[in-house]
Amino acid sequence: MAAGENFTLKPYLVITSPPSYYNIITQSESAKKEYMNIASTPIQFYTLYFILTNTNRDILLNHYKDNYGGYHNFLWASVPEYINSGANITGRWVDNSLSMNSTGGNHWQISVVFEVEV
Repeated sequence: MAAGENFTLKPYLVITSPPSYYNIITQSESAKKEYMNIASTPIQFYTLYFILTNTNRDILLNHYKDNYGGYHNFLWASVPEYINSGANITGRWVDNSLSMNSTGGNHWQISVVFEVEV
């Protein structure tokens, strides 16, 4: 798969996290905590869960590697109906978010985080 290619595998579960602004906390001269917004656009995170065969695991792994580290945006073209009414979403994988565990035989339990600027 090439960088930026559409992602079409459908997860069995998607967990949505609240948008994050990447706030940082600094100490002011008065020793009072101040919050600085280092991003003007919040980021929405989706954790996608899959149970895949070896073949589909390889498809997901290749797509993750080709779009590694959030450097390449791509179209998530298999969004479940309960997320954004099933409309396609453009975003990127979160660096180091891929987790894979063998469930025996030729099946894998996989989770990966997808982020979108909202």
